[in-house]
Amino acid sequence: MQERYDFIVVGAGPIGSSTARHLAEGGHSTLVVGPDEPAGFEDHQGVWAGYYDEGRLAHVLEVPLMTSMLAMRSIRRFAKLRERTGVEFTVPTHSVSVMPRQTLTTSASDWFDRDLLARNARDLGVEVFELDEDGLRDAYPSLDFEPGHVALVQRDAFILNPRRLVEAELAAAVAAGAVLVRDEVVRTENTDDGVLVTAASGASWRAGRVVLATGAASNATGLLPRPLLMPSFGATVVLVEVDGPDAVDMPAMMYLKYREGRSLFGGIVMSPRPYPDGKWYVKVAGGSLLANPLDTAEEISAWVRTGGRREDIDEALAVLHDLMPGREFGPARTRPCMVSATPTERPYIDWVDGGDGSDEPDKTTIIAVEGERGAMAADEIGRLTAELAVHGRWKDTIPHEVFQAHWAEPGWTTAGWLASQR
Repeated sequence: MQERYDFIVVGAGPIGSSTARHLAEGGHSTLVVGPDEPAGFEDHQGVWAGYYDEGRLAHVLEVPLMTSMLAMRSIRRFAKLRERTGVEFTVPTHSVSVMPRQTLTTSASDWFDRDLLARNARDLGVEVFELDEDGLRDAYPSLDFEPGHVALVQRDAFILNPRRLVEAELAAAVAAGAVLVRDEVVRTENTDDGVLVTAASGASWRAGRVVLATGAASNATGLLPRPLLMPSFGATVVLVEVDGPDAVDMPAMMYLKYREGRSLFGGIVMSPRPYPDGKWYVKVAGGSLLANPLDTAEEISAWVRTGGRREDIDEALAVLHDLMPGREFGPARTRPCMVSATPTERPYIDWVDGGDGSDEPDKTTIIAVEGERGAMAADEIGRLTAELAVHGRWKDTIPHEVFQAHWAEPGWTTAGWLASQR
């Protein structure tokens, strides 16, 4: 006889693990199913998660305002989660967003609009500091920024370790009674009494409702009746080896670098973090984000096996050598990552489309996904998702319309969407 749960959460990444925690702590029988992190990527088969990393920014210097609000709600619960589980997953840092002084009219203009970011922070009651070119140089004298650039600084931000965050969320979920199974769900089927969920191993379980927290690979899982309007990309993370935590004196940065009207880099430059191999690395990522559209499990597997885009190493080293002239760095290597985006620039937390051509959603299955900024906001996204799953209706003060999913027509692809944007 198959085990039956109140809820099954498919996906054990940041959003899936936090959803399972909030469900279990609410007293509901909960199963969370998701594969563990693969040992390597050279011969990888199947989907891939974006949280296989050691350092992300957790701050409010984001657009739209809703992203910052979700992050702030999550961050306020971090201390209690650390205390409850004993898992350390944050390190205090200055979050510094560096951008050209002149306002841009490119696709990155909102993400690096100093006035807009500052207004968002003020709306949330978070203190930030605006630095002009001289102020930026004086605040971080060990760094040589591109001339004509200014910054916005949040001094009470965190570096978030997404691997450890997932560890903490799952530990809290299991402590509250949730069951964790390391497997990959391959099929969900509506039945008269709920949903039947089947895994690659052949194991199956039943539940009243299912949450799909399958991340950037959601359209590749085969679990949705039609694709989400959610382009997904293979991103490259460049890890540049340094001697230790004090090898370079730098904050965690979002850096949009322009020279003579031409973009040279746009992405994150992370201060040194320790990685599982025992070495310390500066992480640089963001330059080639749109170069690798991915839709199917086969495309994802092939991308992961490449290990990332090797050309990004030269770009990363150029950024670091310009920031710290004359400094020698250790070897650099790439790691594959996956990110996704939504046209609303907000998470999807919604009932899954019924797939029958009607306007009626499937009220047994919820999709909960966020793009590349999902880790810092995951705990609040998980709470909102659990609340919807339990009550069957939206109860938060933020209107549900903000998070409603947008569905694409069958045959939609990320590459096709990307071409339509150009």
